[in-house]
Amino acid sequence: MEDSLCKKVSNQLTDNDESNLTLTQIPPEILELICEHLCPKDLFSLTLVCKKLKSFLWSVDSRRIWRNSRTRWSTFDEYKKVPPLSEEILSQQKCIWLIDLVDACQICGDKRKNVSRIYWPFKVYSCEKCIKSRIISFKPAIKKGISCSVFNALPYICFNDGSIVDRYCLESEALKTQREYESINDFEEREKWIEKKKFHQLEINDHLSQYILRENIINFRKRDA
Repeated sequence: MEDSLCKKVSNQLTDNDESNLTLTQIPPEILELICEHLCPKDLFSLTLVCKKLKSFLWSVDSRRIWRNSRTRWSTFDEYKKVPPLSEEILSQQKCIWLIDLVDACQICGDKRKNVSRIYWPFKVYSCEKCIKSRIISFKPAIKKGISCSVFNALPYICFNDGSIVDRYCLESEALKTQREYESINDFEEREKWIEKKKFHQLEINDHLSQYILRENIINFRKRDA
């Protein structure tokens, strides 16, 4: 009953021009109550209705709506109870998009089932082939002029390359950060900058750890299915 009501409300809001006009006149607190009953797909559909709705649903104030929608409607039970990430790390909207709505590699567009996964440190849904073509491990990074300090301050993933598990960063991000690092002329300021960046990344890694764990569980289950 509740599901059909949600669909009915969503259809009325997205298909009727007159209802769009009425909807923009609804007080934000009432609009929030309406939106709390919608699944993520319907919420994203509403952002396309008009500028006012888009502004409302993409604002920081609406994050509770998106969080509740994920908790209630997410396709994957593993993600329903995980604590929300801060807006500084990743918005609720993009988080939901990665978990429930994106259906193809964001790089090559491959839609084959179980080919792609979320790489949380890079905030991207990608197939293994595409992600491997864009990452670099420590030794090749050093050869390309990326310092140890810079490499250790970057988001990373781990891959089992033969007999060892190695750490990989996005090559484009490593080169960009190295240029920023070298642009700071004062040695002490440069070292302070990279240490601050490294500490900040460690905090982000800590917040992302539960998401990475759940994504690994989901992919292990897919592999065994």
